[in-house]
Amino acid sequence: MGTGAIAARPRPRLPRVVQLTRGLAMPLASVVFAFVVGALILIATRNNPFDAYSGLLCGGLGIACSQGENSALQIANTIVYAIPLITAGVSVALPFRAGLFNIGAEGQFIVGGIACTALGIKFHDWPGIALVPTVLIGGMLAGAAWAGIAGVLKATVGAHEVVTTIMLNYVAQWFLRYLIIGGPLELAEGTSKSKPIGAGAQLATFLPNDPTIQIFGQPATVYRVHTGLIIALIAVGVFAILLWRTSLGYEIRAVGQSQKAARFAGVSVTRTIIVTMLIAGAFSGLAGAIQIAGVDHNLTDKYFSDTTGFDAIAVALLGLGSAVGIVLAAFLFGALHAGGAVMQADAGISSQLVLVLQALILFSIAANFLNAIRLRIPGLGQAPSAPAPATVGAALMTEAATAPPQEGTTST
Repeated sequence: MGTGAIAARPRPRLPRVVQLTRGLAMPLASVVFAFVVGALILIATRNNPFDAYSGLLCGGLGIACSQGENSALQIANTIVYAIPLITAGVSVALPFRAGLFNIGAEGQFIVGGIACTALGIKFHDWPGIALVPTVLIGGMLAGAAWAGIAGVLKATVGAHEVVTTIMLNYVAQWFLRYLIIGGPLELAEGTSKSKPIGAGAQLATFLPNDPTIQIFGQPATVYRVHTGLIIALIAVGVFAILLWRTSLGYEIRAVGQSQKAARFAGVSVTRTIIVTMLIAGAFSGLAGAIQIAGVDHNLTDKYFSDTTGFDAIAVALLGLGSAVGIVLAAFLFGALHAGGAVMQADAGISSQLVLVLQALILFSIAANFLNAIRLRIPGLGQAPSAPAPATVGAALMTEAATAPPQEGTTST
């Protein structure tokens, strides 16, 4: 057997356990790094890291609570924080697979919330069976249109999506302020918030909305976990199926690995870029609609400084762009958000430490694994169902360039 045959022999596939372990190594190392550096910062500022992290653990996971906090309530708060992060994380992860950087998830999140609120106010008297789908779909369409602007500019004139999406974030934020401060959605003069959406537009909670019912020592109304959790999990499932089980998903991955090879294989790069950004914006717009319909029920000035869309970038990176990873990363960041208030109350340490930890996690990923991110790491334990498009395209082009001409034959 010649050396050529030996060289062409496929490499043995690693066991699934080994693949999973390797996939988890990067996010776990990033989290550990963030908490170690965070502890050093606490020590340097004469704070006790054990007290700080105990409060964070209690507020995020309901564990080791020493000040009488209700564990079930803390877990419920974490889930509420995680719900929009799951869907918004998908809106960042999908363009990553196509070689695009959707830094505009925040703006798409905001316009999704605006559309949900406007529709929920306009058709407030509709029954829930009609109004809930209307406000959610409206949020998706608004987010898709907002991201589509950047997608069209990228595909047609080459405008970098990082620049355009960041600029669109500012447009969305100031448009929000116009609407609720002296604008058509303002509740009353000087309130800085919109009118509430109709009752039919509000997502139901899992527990009865009855303060007389006691659950784990608390009124049922304080547990705000709503059916948006189901919608978010369905959305991340759709993302996984789209990416790995459809021809569009294959085209997205092909464009992300090599646009030249994708064109050679007959993929329309222009169309793929636009469609990818439209779908990504729809996911982020859905996140904004879920937040309004499930938690806030109206727009407030807090959305001007909201960070859900920016946190989604870290969620997508930490989750390695996979469905399972995004869900786990969203719950981690939800726990950090929920635990920050308890940490501040119990240990007397500013909840801004949570932002420091998030930044350190993102820094660890970007600094140490930038090349891996650029090469589009597959999902956790997920093996591509077909050869990588860049490899196929490169092989075809190499064969066409090096094959000797043969007389009497024609190319097809």
